[in-house]
Amino acid sequence: MLTTADLLTIIEEQKSLNIKRLAKKLEIPEKNLHEILTNLRQHNFIEYDQKTGKVTLPKWLININRKIEKERPATGEIILPKYKEIRIQDALIGNYTERDLELKIRLRATHKEIAICDIT
Repeated sequence: MLTTADLLTIIEEQKSLNIKRLAKKLEIPEKNLHEILTNLRQHNFIEYDQKTGKVTLPKWLININRKIEKERPATGEIILPKYKEIRIQDALIGNYTERDLELKIRLRATHKEIAICDIT
């Protein structure tokens, strides 16, 4: 399911979209997207021109993302036992091998990384 954070990330990555292209990319009806964008614009999370259909992020939000990216990312390591599954937020990660594995995780504002390693 698409979250607000996902939508904002897509808008940021595309730099400038119109509602028709964004609706097509997200595979949702343009009418529904229009309602979502109108609501986000009311809360100053996006800049949305209904006449042209242009959708962008406001400068304040872009600047926050840049500041977050400069900070040290959250990192962690998780041991994933053989033949087990774990859930991290909305992602289910399964280890279907015959040995325990280590997940090394680094989270930034726009990049999420998971490295799968043998336990040393």
